[in-house]
Amino acid sequence: MNPNFFNPHNLGGDYLDLENDLRLGTPTAVFGVSEAQKALIAASCLHSRAVYICDSAVSAARMAAEIAGFAGEEPALLVAKDEVLLYKDAVSKDALFRRMHALYRIQRGAKLVVCDVESLAQLFPKTVPFLELKEGEEVDFASLPARLVQMGYVRSATVESKGNFALRGDILDIFPVNEENPVRVDFFGDGVEKIKPYNFITGERLPLVKSVTVVAATDVLIDPNEVKGIKDALYAELPAFKDAAAYERAQTIAGDIAAKLEAGTSFAGAAYLLPVLKNAANFRDFIGDALYIFDESKLISDKLDALYKEHEERFAMLRRGGEVFSFSKNQLTPKTEFLDLLGSVRCAAFQTFASRTFFEPLKIYNLHAAPVGKYLNGFVNLVNDIRAWRTNKYRIMLFCGTSSRAEKMREMLADEYISAADCPPSLELLKGVAVLEDELERGLILHEQKLVILGTGDLYTKTAVKKRIRRKRNDMFTSPEIGDYAVHETHGVGRITGTKKIETTDGTKEYIALEYRGGDVLYVPVEQMDILSRYMGEDTPSLSKIGGAEFEKVKARVRSSLKAMAFDLKKLYAERAEKRGFQFSPCEEAMAEFEAAFEYEETPDQLASVEEIKADMCSTKVMDRLLCGDVGYGKTEVAFRAAFLCILNGKQAALMCPNTILCQQHYETALKRFAEFGVNIEVLNRFRSPREQDKILARLAAGKVDLIVGTHRLLSSDVKFKDLGLLILDEEQRFGVEHKEKIKNMKTDVDCLTMTATPIPRTLHMSLSGIRDISTIDTPPTNRLPVQTYVVEETETLIRDACVRELARGGQVFILYNRVESIYSFAAKIEQIVPEGKICVAHGRMDKTVLENGIFKFYEGETNILVSTTIIENGIDLPKANTLIVIDADRLGISQLYQLRGRVGRGSVLAHAYFTFKPEKVMTETASKRLQAIMEFTELGSGFKIAMRDLEIRGAGSVLGREQHGHMDKVGYELYAKLLKEELTGEEQTVADLDIKADAYIPESYIEASASRLDCYKQIAEIRSVDDYKRVCLSMEENYGKMPKEVLNLLVIAVLKSYAAKFNIRKIAVSSKGGRVELPSVNSLADERLAAALDRFPSVRLEMSKSPAIEFAGGKDAQKVMLDMTKFLKFAENNSAAV
Repeated sequence: MNPNFFNPHNLGGDYLDLENDLRLGTPTAVFGVSEAQKALIAASCLHSRAVYICDSAVSAARMAAEIAGFAGEEPALLVAKDEVLLYKDAVSKDALFRRMHALYRIQRGAKLVVCDVESLAQLFPKTVPFLELKEGEEVDFASLPARLVQMGYVRSATVESKGNFALRGDILDIFPVNEENPVRVDFFGDGVEKIKPYNFITGERLPLVKSVTVVAATDVLIDPNEVKGIKDALYAELPAFKDAAAYERAQTIAGDIAAKLEAGTSFAGAAYLLPVLKNAANFRDFIGDALYIFDESKLISDKLDALYKEHEERFAMLRRGGEVFSFSKNQLTPKTEFLDLLGSVRCAAFQTFASRTFFEPLKIYNLHAAPVGKYLNGFVNLVNDIRAWRTNKYRIMLFCGTSSRAEKMREMLADEYISAADCPPSLELLKGVAVLEDELERGLILHEQKLVILGTGDLYTKTAVKKRIRRKRNDMFTSPEIGDYAVHETHGVGRITGTKKIETTDGTKEYIALEYRGGDVLYVPVEQMDILSRYMGEDTPSLSKIGGAEFEKVKARVRSSLKAMAFDLKKLYAERAEKRGFQFSPCEEAMAEFEAAFEYEETPDQLASVEEIKADMCSTKVMDRLLCGDVGYGKTEVAFRAAFLCILNGKQAALMCPNTILCQQHYETALKRFAEFGVNIEVLNRFRSPREQDKILARLAAGKVDLIVGTHRLLSSDVKFKDLGLLILDEEQRFGVEHKEKIKNMKTDVDCLTMTATPIPRTLHMSLSGIRDISTIDTPPTNRLPVQTYVVEETETLIRDACVRELARGGQVFILYNRVESIYSFAAKIEQIVPEGKICVAHGRMDKTVLENGIFKFYEGETNILVSTTIIENGIDLPKANTLIVIDADRLGISQLYQLRGRVGRGSVLAHAYFTFKPEKVMTETASKRLQAIMEFTELGSGFKIAMRDLEIRGAGSVLGREQHGHMDKVGYELYAKLLKEELTGEEQTVADLDIKADAYIPESYIEASASRLDCYKQIAEIRSVDDYKRVCLSMEENYGKMPKEVLNLLVIAVLKSYAAKFNIRKIAVSSKGGRVELPSVNSLADERLAAALDRFPSVRLEMSKSPAIEFAGGKDAQKVMLDMTKFLKFAENNSAAV
């Protein structure tokens, strides 16, 4: 839709006078307007800069979207930073980045700004620095890194998240905070050659752009001349802290800030100093002259009072604990000053009801618009209404939200003989019905203008998903880095100590040095990096001995246990393939109705899983499917759809959970979800009295219960089904062994769906895919907000502050304390710090019933602070718990921390996670590394990958059982997966010995960072086909520029090796004089594929003097010889199809 489609002239009536008053700055109030009409006025009647103020961030975001729908362009949405008082080492910056983008747009003259009152009260910078890069223009390349760091960007080896940049040679990769995707900028000297945006997740190229603007990633700009003054101010205030602990804490903060200011680079906690900086300003100074519109003055005024009250109370409390200095209070413009500023600007108020406004209005308008009915996919009613409106000469606009919906709408209207056109450039040209692809949440009817506007939210039950769901990057296992443990397939577990270039007369090669027990060092040539894998298992494995037979023994043990397992798995699979199950009929109409009633937009993974499950149920086989997906990713809805299909076919469904709480949660969710569809649902757990249980069992046996939710109580002998069609298991790995046996017997002829929140690694998934059908849900639901993560020193003041903030908004706090022996004394301490909290304790040594009751009380909201060990299980959903405090976070593994962080932030409320460590403790190296990783991973960047890996390993253990998990720890995960694959497919892979006289390594001038170099070596060594070769080649050239000859040699060796493996070739020797491949035995000569290739390439000959071998003629250099050898083997392999 065109900007200016709606304007006062084509809306007429009061709109013209209103626009005139707003332009002149007359204090004006507009009463009686709905949300949609407020947005229409804001989009059409404002001609100079205006600031539209809402009471909360949620209503501001909603209003901005609504105004964008009417205006045809996005207003600048200014958000508040989430936390301004605490000094913290690391914090996730999502809100800050969005704020910086909006500030930049305001600085560049954005006409309309939408904000909430808190974002106005916070401090503004006087100017927002930015950097413009244009194709063909020059920038001082040498000073560029320092300039970006000054602007708050963080330099890293690769760009992992917003606000990062990486430099390699003359290529700059940067993820500007104001862009959706990172860009790669190619320089030639100081000149900008090309600017190439790329998709952050998939890495795929997006169309080239001519210029890119990089907006500062921080609102803190410290002038070097200010440093001394700031330090003096901090130290001068220390004597004011009378309490010893508070003095010590304030001294620590002052010392830390002073040291970082001396270093002169920007740092995470710098925003703490904003009130004392010259570059700080209030909203009036930054925005300049504008008209301020108050959306519901009463709500804004209440919010303002609550905001300042909380700010002052928190300031006083934190001040007593030494967490803040006196200037911190001015992180918000002082209240009286703020109200004076608001009183001195041109203003207007938009209100639904006539009530008090901030100012005395000189002009009052009462505007009215009729609300529109909700059609929610009800097409028949919509057509009837359109016909009635058209009879009365009304014009109608339908906002469909996406092009596919608009297309469908036009077709449906055409079927009803209603002609619909596209939207004209302006309202006066609109005749009849217009169908738009734009999105607008709510519509309205303007009777005076004879205009009906129907929003996307009025027409459909769900909003259209605008964002293209991103594919994941290929989840290759990361290569081992220096200092990591690695597994060598023959010699076992060693530690990587570094890389070494060795030059010989035959050429230069790089080797990876592995240290083994007794200090022995093994050098592995980089082209054989595929026999090395990062060790993933226990934290510090024992190193193997080189040359000893112990690792071979370990491998043999693992192999024999795998053999037995593979045999059982194959047998099970064969039995299942013979069985015939019930074939459900698809019941498409009823299912479509049930699916349309789901209130959220499904993610593509959910839809794919539903399709896979339906296909299984409607076939003759007995379904046994595993559904994996993180907590809160929508597995339950998928299971309910399967259950509904089962019930439609006249059979019963059972949902079984490992504990009472999960069971109760599923029951409540099911009651809600099936309410409209006449399904009889019952629950069997210990909250039901024996009499109630007997009644339920009788109804179940008579077939009067369609869906039964229960714990393992469902496995008791007195539970009889009339006709069970589907069994759904939640978190199967948490049932006991005896229960599993019973479940196994139940599964034999009933379709079964198992849900788990532990992710499963893809490689394992592939090797097991024949045995178990697996569906995975990897995409999170669209409305999940990122969890604000802080890494902070543990102080009582901080704990009290975090708890009080959460309890004040009606939420709950989840404190993780991982020591059972002192958990009660810690809980008592929390009770003293936060007397207003209702505290309960949970740990693993409690009686199961007592534990469940405690957690259930927390779930029901009877208590609001839960102090617990890591026992809180994956599946339990605690929707109100939105603050997590982890005590001694440095003692936990990254994956545990990641999983814990996933416990909060399920709803649409912004959640906080505080990872604390003891200030006085000397940290071990690994612990500080972990906290380092969490600091990075506050952005869900690289740390997320590590956590996922770690979790996947655990997931693998739970699928395969305890014994197999033990084996996996001994040989490392990747080797284990390889051995399992060999057992299941019966093919053993041999790796040829290499003797190649050519330069083959990655020069440091080509890739600087050793981690990136090792990663590339691993990728190259894992090339298995020409397609892989092309993919790696392309990705390396895109990332690092044109490939030098040494690197190309590596790739050619990798392709040659992969083809040689297909013929079990024992040794490959290459030099410029010629090449030779040794065959495993004389029997290989009978291979018709090789015979055909020998006929095709006359210059290649057989050589039998020592052992059977094929010899190739020399060439210009070794690379040419290797290409000829690859050609020969590729022909032989492709010829196998013809033979």
